[in-house]
Amino acid sequence: MNAEKTGFLIYELRNRKGLTQKELAEQCNVTDKAVSKWERGEGCPDVTVLPKLAEVFGVEVESIMNGELPVSQDVSGKKIKEYNFRQPDRYPRYMQRELWILGEDICRLINHEFTAMMNERCDFSVSLVDQMINSEFLHSIPQKCFFYDFDYSNAGFTIEADALIAKALLKQDCTKYEAITEFDIDVFKNYFVKTVTGMLKEEICRRTDGKVSDEKFELGKAVAAGNSNTTRQEDNCMMLLLALKGNVAGQEGWINLQFSDTLLEEMVMGGFFGDGGNAGTVGGKIRFQNLSNIKSHQQPDNVFIELGRFRPENVSLEPGLILILDKKENEGLNLVYENRVIHTGKTVAIDELFGMRIAENPQLNEIIYDEKDYISIQLGSAYLSKEEVAGLHQGSYVILKQRAGEFAQIIRSGKIVARGEVCIADDTFAIRVVESC
Repeated sequence: MNAEKTGFLIYELRNRKGLTQKELAEQCNVTDKAVSKWERGEGCPDVTVLPKLAEVFGVEVESIMNGELPVSQDVSGKKIKEYNFRQPDRYPRYMQRELWILGEDICRLINHEFTAMMNERCDFSVSLVDQMINSEFLHSIPQKCFFYDFDYSNAGFTIEADALIAKALLKQDCTKYEAITEFDIDVFKNYFVKTVTGMLKEEICRRTDGKVSDEKFELGKAVAAGNSNTTRQEDNCMMLLLALKGNVAGQEGWINLQFSDTLLEEMVMGGFFGDGGNAGTVGGKIRFQNLSNIKSHQQPDNVFIELGRFRPENVSLEPGLILILDKKENEGLNLVYENRVIHTGKTVAIDELFGMRIAENPQLNEIIYDEKDYISIQLGSAYLSKEEVAGLHQGSYVILKQRAGEFAQIIRSGKIVARGEVCIADDTFAIRVVESC
């Protein structure tokens, strides 16, 4: 080991992790003086400590010993999450940001109105905006809660309040009055929910210039119940969740607003999230196209992430048809370079783009594609230099050009012939043909 190179790498990795020397020392069961000595290049970690250092930093032991990481695409500072094809990304970050801002406005109103009304401090803030399937949300909330359905299945929304926070807003002690009565539900609806829906109505209708009907926010249309199991929602529809965390007279709890996919589509078309329904759309769906500078010399893509290559005989690509692949959901996708499968890995979303985290691949039998006629299901592509390709290793990332959630390309003999949505049939990957090219 080169003490100076290893020390500098430890310093760099520690800072990327946001650890102090003392915190790193505690995790490795050494003194902070030892860490300081390593980083100054005055000594090297003992071989017994190297595996722990590698685990803390998420790198290979050999990288620490060599004092450098293999060449790979830089993902520092990027948000990375595993990609779930059962729950595809649908709502980009700018939409979630706008909903967060709407939530902040609602919280300011709640805090002002109810602190005065109750003569008790109410402190609500936005805790989360996330996209998920509605059944996932419904399974995550308490069995007994205050649940208000504003015609969710018909371009509506819901408001759910945990019993603890709702009871506190009603000035009840939940430990003494645990049961949720019809009277509680009705009072909370007219006392609290009415204020929140009024704010939603005012802001959404104002920002969409009345294109989203204010009838959706009428209290008379809301179905209220103390048990979320009474919901009429269809399973597995994507939605956006706005979660508010509150503290009322020392009692903490959650109030969640669930926006249906159809309401969000109306908000997009109405311009709530910008020029959603006016410019750059086809059939109401926002489309993006990147422009390339005329003086730039772009390298053609040379690496591809594929769900596999298949025999083309008798393959129909009619829209609506679902093609069942021979790859299981828990299997990694293929990274193809120069018609060779060189790695497999887990699909991730890196910021708003598709990507792959290279998986451990012992004894990968290298697959060479030499067929001239084939069908390929391609998730995306990118250009990597030879050095970057050579530096790919377990744990490194490949960032694609495609946005997470975009349709996969169906390629025949090197040409795009169709596009489709990747889905799961039982435990196997499948692709639903959306359009032929």
